[in-house]
Amino acid sequence: MNVLYTAKRAISSGYGRLYNWFCTQPQYTKVKYGYLYNWYSATDVRNIAASNAHVPSDAEWTSLINYLGGLSVAGGKLKEVGLLHWDYPNTGATNEAGFSAFGSGYRFSTGVFGGLLTYFQYWSSTIAGSLYAYNIQAPYNGSQSERNFSLQKSGQSIRLIVDTPIEIVGNSAIYVGNDLRRYKCCLINGVWYLAENLAETQYRNGDLIPKVTDNTAWVALTTGAMCAYNNDEANAFETASIAPVGFHVATGLDYGSMFIYMGAEMDSDYWIISPNSIGGKLKEASLTHWDTPNTDATNEYDFKLFGGGVRYDNGIFEGLKLQSYLWGTVDASFAMVHICSNSSGELSSSSMGGDSFRLGASIRMVKDDSTWTAGDTITDEDGNVYPLIKIGDIVITAKNWKCTKLNDGTPIPLVEDNTEWSALITPGQCVYENNLSNL
Repeated sequence: MNVLYTAKRAISSGYGRLYNWFCTQPQYTKVKYGYLYNWYSATDVRNIAASNAHVPSDAEWTSLINYLGGLSVAGGKLKEVGLLHWDYPNTGATNEAGFSAFGSGYRFSTGVFGGLLTYFQYWSSTIAGSLYAYNIQAPYNGSQSERNFSLQKSGQSIRLIVDTPIEIVGNSAIYVGNDLRRYKCCLINGVWYLAENLAETQYRNGDLIPKVTDNTAWVALTTGAMCAYNNDEANAFETASIAPVGFHVATGLDYGSMFIYMGAEMDSDYWIISPNSIGGKLKEASLTHWDTPNTDATNEYDFKLFGGGVRYDNGIFEGLKLQSYLWGTVDASFAMVHICSNSSGELSSSSMGGDSFRLGASIRMVKDDSTWTAGDTITDEDGNVYPLIKIGDIVITAKNWKCTKLNDGTPIPLVEDNTEWSALITPGQCVYENNLSNL
């Protein structure tokens, strides 16, 4: 299999991969502080934990604290070292248990948030209690002696005990949640705990856990709910991008700046006003990656635009060596593509939204600053190397992107089936006609 793949790569044509629009937007990948849950969600009979795990009881939290030496030192042994997820001074933090507790904060029963970077608090399953520790004082076991109606409405983090983890290697293992998110586990005194805060979005039966942002609605709850701290998903997850650090997917503004430099007339929203000769100036000046006649192709800026084709939102491929489609990202609700054909030197722009976000088009990367020296390159997460050119103030890759990962190493799903492609509302990538020789 690997030999065959290598052989196909060796004769690849250089068109790069086709990506849907979702790939161009920031992706929430690795868990940061996770979600805050009310007590009802932690104890719902539908189970926030998968079948091989459970929310710890007060007795289990107490056992952990005692094993780590008692209340005065246990918090420090659980807390992540340093100030990345804690405010100064993060007293006593050693993380010798490998638990990596963050200062993930709290949502009060009033709906107000507090304590980010200052303390953590984890639910117990047996009563409305918790385990918590601070950045500046001795840790405490916050288990309550009776159910507290107000406390039940607060938002706290969850760490599960995993009864039978998967992929065990030494003192590390993996837990897979109800929504299939993977979590690291750590082994403490023969018990497996999540080494990350829970960011579960559904119960064991597939029912979604409601995300409640409004304070009044949060206070009125008597059923399970969750939220991100300050209702900001960037607190729940680390974000990643398809672009390497220091780069971004070329935007409509980037292309507009380039095209104006190349002599195009643009309107105030950076739409190309036809007629123009931009396509010809960008197209590779041969018939290697274009069918005849490849009208007006000069490649005078060394952009090497290939006829990489398109994958429509229904999954059908079309236009190899006949057309080029380039994403020009705008924001989370709108994008444009720039289109060029073999029969014209003009470049046209088309707005994209809704189902069109499933369009599979080529991507170029732009450097965040305009510093450039001839011969500069950028290497992606797969090890592919791309030459960089400068057109006006824009430093851009002179090849279409073909990486299979985000910049944190998270794989971008390869979606070959047409039905699956047409249903995507998340990132997906492919090679034209699913043929690696077109890569």
